[in-house]
Amino acid sequence: MRNIIYLLFVLVAVSGCQTKKAIDYVDPFIGTGFHGHTYPGATVPFGGVQLSPDTRQYSWDGCSGYHYSDSTILGFSHTHLSGTGCIDLGDVLFYPTSGNLKKGADGYDFPPIPFSHENEVAEAGFYKVKLDNGITAELTATPHVGVHRYTFGNEGEPKIVIDLAHLLEHEKIKESELTIGAGEISGMRCTDGWVANQYVYFVAQFSAPFKARTIHNGEHVPENLKSVKGGNIQTIVFFPESKGGQVVCKVGISTVSVENARKNLQAEVDGFDFEKVKNEAQNTWEESLSAFEVSGGTNDELKNFYTALYHCMVTPNIINDVNNEYRGADMKTHKSKVNKIYSTFSLWDTFRAWNPLMTLADTSLVNDMINSFLNFYDQTGKLPIWTLSSGETETMVGYHAVSVIYDAYSKNIRGYDVEKALEAMRETAYKRIRGTTPFVDYGFIPADRKRESVSRLLENCYDDWCIAEMAKNLGKENIYNEFIYRAQFYKNVFDGKTGFFRPRNQDGVWVEPFVPEAVARAYTEATAWQYRFFVLHDVNGLLNLMGCQQEYTRNLDSLFNTTVDMKGTQSDITGLIGQYAHGNEPSHHMAYLYSFAGQPWKTQEMVRRLLGEMYHPTPEGIIGNEDCGQMSAWYVMGSLGLYEVCPGTGQYIFTSPLFENVDIKLANGKKLTISTNDPAKNVYIKEVLFNGKPIADNYIAHDSLMEGGELEFVLSPRPNKERAISQETLPYSLSNADKEVSVPYVSNDISFFDKEVEVLCGSANKDAKIYYTLDGSEPDERSALYTEPFKVGKTCTIKLKAYVNGFTPSRTAQYKASQIEYTKPSMVTLHKNGVRYKYYEGTFAQTTEVEENGEFKSSGICEKPDLSMAQIPDHYGVVYNGYIRVPEKGIYSFFLKSDDGSVLFLDGKRAVDNDGSHGTIKIGSRIALEKGFHPYKLIYFEDYEGQEITLSWTKPGEEKDAPVGKEYFFIK
Repeated sequence: MRNIIYLLFVLVAVSGCQTKKAIDYVDPFIGTGFHGHTYPGATVPFGGVQLSPDTRQYSWDGCSGYHYSDSTILGFSHTHLSGTGCIDLGDVLFYPTSGNLKKGADGYDFPPIPFSHENEVAEAGFYKVKLDNGITAELTATPHVGVHRYTFGNEGEPKIVIDLAHLLEHEKIKESELTIGAGEISGMRCTDGWVANQYVYFVAQFSAPFKARTIHNGEHVPENLKSVKGGNIQTIVFFPESKGGQVVCKVGISTVSVENARKNLQAEVDGFDFEKVKNEAQNTWEESLSAFEVSGGTNDELKNFYTALYHCMVTPNIINDVNNEYRGADMKTHKSKVNKIYSTFSLWDTFRAWNPLMTLADTSLVNDMINSFLNFYDQTGKLPIWTLSSGETETMVGYHAVSVIYDAYSKNIRGYDVEKALEAMRETAYKRIRGTTPFVDYGFIPADRKRESVSRLLENCYDDWCIAEMAKNLGKENIYNEFIYRAQFYKNVFDGKTGFFRPRNQDGVWVEPFVPEAVARAYTEATAWQYRFFVLHDVNGLLNLMGCQQEYTRNLDSLFNTTVDMKGTQSDITGLIGQYAHGNEPSHHMAYLYSFAGQPWKTQEMVRRLLGEMYHPTPEGIIGNEDCGQMSAWYVMGSLGLYEVCPGTGQYIFTSPLFENVDIKLANGKKLTISTNDPAKNVYIKEVLFNGKPIADNYIAHDSLMEGGELEFVLSPRPNKERAISQETLPYSLSNADKEVSVPYVSNDISFFDKEVEVLCGSANKDAKIYYTLDGSEPDERSALYTEPFKVGKTCTIKLKAYVNGFTPSRTAQYKASQIEYTKPSMVTLHKNGVRYKYYEGTFAQTTEVEENGEFKSSGICEKPDLSMAQIPDHYGVVYNGYIRVPEKGIYSFFLKSDDGSVLFLDGKRAVDNDGSHGTIKIGSRIALEKGFHPYKLIYFEDYEGQEITLSWTKPGEEKDAPVGKEYFFIK
């Protein structure tokens, strides 16, 4: 009898497991803690409404409006960002209360409402919290509508405040309007924040009769005045008959007009049946998520997987209304004929794993996104970089829309005008301010001309490869030749002496000092370590630069194993293993690089480690900013055992899958099954079979996967060091068949000498012969052979080229040896100490915008450059000027340490450029000055999160820099 009962228990348990749905594993709280920056509220796949609680404002860890460490709620707004590193949105806040409201200086104060996570529920498409004020709030959504259900207690009069003054960041409200109509409240708001001219129109309707009272800038509006325009607008909606009952609110959203918001509302939500809308939202999520049916793995791994898949489907966001109208980047109303129009494209992040995942799962979405790109191109003349709402944030480096387009094209996803796409790709490479084009003659981006110069160049090189390959496929030979040449510029910033990509100034000389583990201006949210292996399209080319395969893998080992500490602070650099930073995107492909260098078992080992250590089913379970699905897409692809290191090749690099079986409904309707044997115990790949046939390579092609069938991984507890290590089994690389000599280098500083300087040269290839010229001509084997250090005694251009028998000669390296020229002082005599300043407010991305676009607020005199005049914590700029007294003739090093950007002009010349640096960064420059008074101008701007400006110098004979004292600043 006991055995029968036990058997029945097991059968019931198994039956229960079988009925558990994909949506049941989704936990929207994952990523809401630490620096994940996700939100727990209600949305539908790729929906335009993200209805979620706001728990904080003006905080980097509150980019989504919510942080799990908070214990109070400010209200529930309708638009949010998922996992970004910048703050915006939080439009149309609803605040439920039954208490008495207290009037403040600019309106009514709505105190944050305490709550406990024990009384909070978050599911895909649904959010619920019982607030400490006794009110229960429930949220759900459709693509264009947010639906609220509030259950009030018996105490006090039920009220909902609609707050158009609520902001998550210190944006500027350009205009707002609110109208109380028959049975509804409607309005709009336009803000300038991370993106300019962000329009949100809304129509709110309620299930219960209401009365409303509007407040404008702290004053009650006469009750007979039904429409109000202006700045801080709030409306209190009273429900006198709903004490102890429920009120359902449905809110339609549009970027075009109130009328479109109403049409969205009417089309998507009929009546006030909250449960119906919730069920439809959750059914939509279940249908989307169940395209991946996973078996095996632990409950925690399944929660990680399905929540990651969920996060992959909350962005991008639809911006066209049900009548297909949308606000374009030119701020005009356009109408899409067929396609859905999307925005919220975090392309610097997502091109790496999220976009390739979508080419497997949702080609209709891919086509719609690319058509959205091309619409943006029609309206602006450029492809998007990082779009939000209708606008462009101009955030991050590269122009990775070209990666998304070429990756789709290479996979035969072509539901768009391909000729126009190539035109847009090429024009974007020319026009984008972050582009390489102005510096083609240099062969690199000079660090003294552009911030993030190394990161820009490396990412642009990959994008240029995408343009070249697209042109090649379309028979555009001239375009191919132009961009394949640019795609190899990465070689010009590789320093063979240190083995790192390093910044070079306009004269070709390496920027000093160089500390690989330092957070520096030349890199984007990274150190030199984290960009050391960023050559996606030409891994073999980088291997050649490092000298040989053994040196490459040794350097790759050192990335993960080094014990050096990161110098400086950068909140985006998290999830460190050595100097590998999984919490930020530049590192995401690096574990897979062993598979390009004959050691694929190290890829399998490291990816499994990262899956286990960097993701957990907790609020703190995402190790860095989620970044619109990229962190989660990495987990999904790693779990499947596939990763496209170089989007555009259509090659997915193998690693060992995490689950025993995954059935994937591919975008073309076919089914792909990925199976493994006991992955919990087995980490290493022994063999891979596709539809029963062994695969010898380290990768599988996209076209093969789309045929469907079974991809079987035979795993082992021990590494198979014989499989897929020969050259013919390795993935694509631009230089795959070539052995090119590493670019030679000058290993000492020749940029600032007095009478003469000795020039020391070298190459990563120990047996290389280096030939050089001093007159700017192209060196070859007839030029002077470098055998020992040589001296130069005047300013000149040095060119180097290295040769090894049987190898392709190196690219030419160019350096400028610069003799010192001292700058004379101004012919003035000054006695009054001080610094003149002008203070501006506004949102700035670079220092030139402070005077051009800023709103002038005040001017005055301070003792030295500081921020004492700042009236707000973020979004302002200061211009300082006067004279600096130089006490003696000599070589001075000036340093600027700032957050977020600064530039020093001395004697009318740009002396130190720290413009638009990511976070607090200190950089310096040497200047030869004669004794006397030298005019200067210092421009600083503060964007958000952190403020600092320090001007320091090292005087002749000194070793360490110190702040320039107030006694050295003079004014007329």
